[in-house]
Amino acid sequence: MDINRCYNILQVEKNSSNEDITRSFRAMALKYHPDKNPQRKDWANEQMTTLNMAYSTLMSHRFKQENEDTRSEEPVPPRSGPVRGERRSRPEKSYKDELYGLQDDARREYLINSFIRYRESAKDGMYRYFQYGLFNFHRREERKNVKIYNEMVLLLRRTFHSIKKLSSMTDDPELIEHFDVFSRMMFNFYRASECLNLIDSYKDSYEVDSYRIYKKGDESLHLAHKELFYDRHNRGLFIREKTVPHLLDSENLFKRNLQLYSESSWAVETGIKLEYVLSLKAYIELFFTGE
Repeated sequence: MDINRCYNILQVEKNSSNEDITRSFRAMALKYHPDKNPQRKDWANEQMTTLNMAYSTLMSHRFKQENEDTRSEEPVPPRSGPVRGERRSRPEKSYKDELYGLQDDARREYLINSFIRYRESAKDGMYRYFQYGLFNFHRREERKNVKIYNEMVLLLRRTFHSIKKLSSMTDDPELIEHFDVFSRMMFNFYRASECLNLIDSYKDSYEVDSYRIYKKGDESLHLAHKELFYDRHNRGLFIREKTVPHLLDSENLFKRNLQLYSESSWAVETGIKLEYVLSLKAYIELFFTGE
């Protein structure tokens, strides 16, 4: 969906904050809800689907868009420098120039160490998501938790863009695969965190049946990624059997929901959660091969 159209659908300006966009989205969702339009439920469901798609597209675009908030200093790679007493005959190089001047092994070590630092920072943010129960929308809207959630999102955005920069500094397929799989998983974690999990009405049987399948899939997904990003760190050990079966269960439920209820207003959230499940599977297969 075109970004300019998303702004128009949500009736917000391009310089609106994320909080303003969320408030407008919720107000419009209440306006177009099928219960508010009992004489034209099909139209209302279509409006809700368009609204959900616009919100998801716009927030995803903003997450991927680099700005001053997402720019952070990169660690400076090791460098040989001039011999003491030697005068420099050229201007000071940027860290990127210095990086490309390193030997292959040193450059690879720098990229790996930088990635590990970014990865652990992102995992700390995802840990806080479960630590403070931010998956619960009512709890997330508490004043102290609004700040924690916004800080987590900013941390994930900064990490996402930092890892993307690392990818641009190498043509090593192994490193690029690790960078891409982790950043894609992290991006989909954010998208999934923005999805609604509460139904507003039980009057439309088609919507209710779709929601029930979505909810079961979401419950299985919650058990899987809570185990991966919270329980595992508390325990200090990854137990594959506590994660993978729940992921497979959620994947099957989300696929079933899209097959049976493709016209439901829950199809957008279901598709987003399914993408997240698939990226989690890829993350586990690549990063936990020996566990």
